[in-house]
Amino acid sequence: MGMRKAKLLRNMALKEQARLPHFVQRQQALQVEIDQIQALLERMETLRDYARDQTVQQAHKLHTNRYYELRLIEETQALSNKLDFLTVELTNVTGAIARMSHKKQLVSDKARQVLKEAQQERDSMIEASQTTYRIVQKP
Repeated sequence: MGMRKAKLLRNMALKEQARLPHFVQRQQALQVEIDQIQALLERMETLRDYARDQTVQQAHKLHTNRYYELRLIEETQALSNKLDFLTVELTNVTGAIARMSHKKQLVSDKARQVLKEAQQERDSMIEASQTTYRIVQKP
């Protein structure tokens, strides 16, 4: 019975280990996307500063700058919302990876413990049967 339980626990640990690479890849993809959005937000801020330039004396240029500044503000807000969402998602994935790793470790340790107990039980049964056999042979 102990060997069966140890095998079951070992299979559970392998299942967790098999699920882990998918989450690690997702974590890496999220981090790349977050980095790209942060770089884009920085560039958009530079463009907004340029659009705010009030040294222009022509009316159509002022109107155009204001239009682009408003568009950049809208796009910046949308990207900021997306960045917030991705940051939360990254936190969730990182937490899931930590939980899965911890669970895998616990189950692996338990499988080793159960296997060791089963081997000790088997050894004690073998020793007991050998002792009984010796006692019967002596008289």
